[in-house]
Amino acid sequence: MTRVLYAEDDPQIADLVTLSFAQHPDTELITVNSGRRCLEASAQGGFDLLLIDLMMPDLDGLQVLSELSACGDATPVIIVSGQGQTELAVRALRAGAADYIDKNSPDFRRIPEMVQRTLTRLGRHWQNRLSPAPPTTPRVLYLDPDSSGRAATALFFGASAPRLLLTAEPLPALEKFLRHEVAFDAVVLGPHIPTAAMLAALRQLRSLGADVPVVVLAAHSHGETAVAAFQLGAHDYILHAPGCLTELVFSLNHALKRAATERLAARLTGDLATFNRSLTNQVAARTRELEAEILVRRAAERHAAAQAARSQALAARLLRVQEDERHVLARDLHDQVGQLLTGLRFQLEAARTTPTGPALGEALAVTADLLTTVRALTLQLRPPLLDDLGLEPAIAWQLETFRRQTGIAVERELSLPATRLPRELEITVYRVVQEALTNVARHSGARTATVTVTADETTLHVEISDLGRGFDAPAALARRDSLGLAGLAERVQLAAGLFELYSQPGHGTRLHAEFALAALALAATP
Repeated sequence: MTRVLYAEDDPQIADLVTLSFAQHPDTELITVNSGRRCLEASAQGGFDLLLIDLMMPDLDGLQVLSELSACGDATPVIIVSGQGQTELAVRALRAGAADYIDKNSPDFRRIPEMVQRTLTRLGRHWQNRLSPAPPTTPRVLYLDPDSSGRAATALFFGASAPRLLLTAEPLPALEKFLRHEVAFDAVVLGPHIPTAAMLAALRQLRSLGADVPVVVLAAHSHGETAVAAFQLGAHDYILHAPGCLTELVFSLNHALKRAATERLAARLTGDLATFNRSLTNQVAARTRELEAEILVRRAAERHAAAQAARSQALAARLLRVQEDERHVLARDLHDQVGQLLTGLRFQLEAARTTPTGPALGEALAVTADLLTTVRALTLQLRPPLLDDLGLEPAIAWQLETFRRQTGIAVERELSLPATRLPRELEITVYRVVQEALTNVARHSGARTATVTVTADETTLHVEISDLGRGFDAPAALARRDSLGLAGLAERVQLAAGLFELYSQPGHGTRLHAEFALAALALAATP
């Protein structure tokens, strides 16, 4: 269970944060409404993290941080700031705050997640790893089987080294220390301990990983014994002789300082390793984010380039379609209308010279043919039925005209709503049917075709099929320079429709298009 203390003088903000933490049953939130109450609650201990409002009426967040530092409380702190307090928040971070969050930012509602990230980054036992410095009265365990020697040593330390709290015990007391039943900051092995027992004690201390300094007060200055003692982890080896206790005091002080420095170095090394791992993880995470952003950007660039190329190709096809239509129109005007007008001119000249002859009747017949031809061209370009009566009558007329002109029978299924479809959609569907039937007549070799144009409440379906010779549909669609099928696909897609083409050599062709109908698209046209 994570315990968090939150100091906030605004009850509404405190209630909001309490509600956010209520969604995290593994975290207990305690709230206080002033800086002093925050210090009082923190002094009782038991909190994994402190949330402190930067501006409070009695003590601001910087003052609270200062008081916590003075009393050696290393509990990590997240500063909660308001709008316009960024500079103070930066000062708080420099003063030792682990992080800060703005009350007005969108992330403020996710403050429980921020707390967990901070604890993960710093380590859940931050306050234990940064415990206060060793006590000013170090505890020294003096082990020696000789009671008089223990008493003399204790008397000397009490008179000459009161800062060192010495406890003199026989050698078996070492077992209590090794079992963690008692705690000491240093151990002295006395001169009356046999050499083998002294080395065994050093071996036990090293095997259990005890990090307290050990000083050997030896009865003999055997070089080999001293070397063995140092190899087993002794911090010093002092010969028991007159004045040796004074030397022992100096050695203990030096060893305690050295041990404290080593512990601090170990803690700092651990903190640095944790920080480096966190930084490495952050760099790796940011690198992955940047790589993902680059991939997205490259995909967007490729898509934009493809769209640009597609737009350019479509523009080129539209120009070609326009030119082809103009060519067809010019040819029809020249071959049909032009010839009829030439004949009409000859007939009218003949009627002018011979008013009573048959030329006038022939001129009237040519005029009737001319009107029929012009009307047919007009209907081919855009039938008035499409504008006047709607899509279904226009397609019915188109199918009948197609049957009459080509001799190809057409089975039909036309079922459209009574209300008019959007004008652009009606034109698109009409042209799709017209172009698809033109392809049937030109390429399929079929004697029958089927046309289905139906709509329900959500979708308009258009399908033209035949049982003709068929073709390789994927290859045909891949030829983007084609003005037939590619133009049909482009027309459907520009109308936000779905275009599908199914065909194989010898198995006929089926063209299908779908258009989604919005509710407003079916509104009646006056």
